[in-house]
Amino acid sequence: MMVSNARNIDEHVGALLSGFIDGELTQQERQRVQVHCDACADCSRQLEELRNLRAQVGQARLSEYGEDRWRETMHETTVRTSRSLGWLLFIGGLLAVGAIGVYEFVTDPALETHMKLIIGAIYGGLVVLFVSVLRQRLIERKTDKYKDVEI
Repeated sequence: MMVSNARNIDEHVGALLSGFIDGELTQQERQRVQVHCDACADCSRQLEELRNLRAQVGQARLSEYGEDRWRETMHETTVRTSRSLGWLLFIGGLLAVGAIGVYEFVTDPALETHMKLIIGAIYGGLVVLFVSVLRQRLIERKTDKYKDVEI
């Protein structure tokens, strides 16, 4: 039994170093890493490098703008207008493609009438479900007491 304990101490703990820094290890694992790093220069050096890397990443700025500046930018009139125009064009294009598809479906002589009715019922049901969910979301949007809450 003494041999296996000595052998475990001699193994490197590189896989546990990240968890050690993040405080995710059990007490036993933390003690094992600490004891091992006190005796092993390689693992001690790796631990120090990981700590330095974590400190550098924590200090890094990912953007020149702060959160408040991004919010202000997203609510500018130009951004809102272009977003609205984009949605309008997208939905208009979808409606045009849908209208062409419906026209081709209705006027296709190769498809029998009962098949047209069945397929029409399936897609009609999907449209009714979509409209009902959209209506519900629009109503909730007006009455949602948490819509102005920012996290």
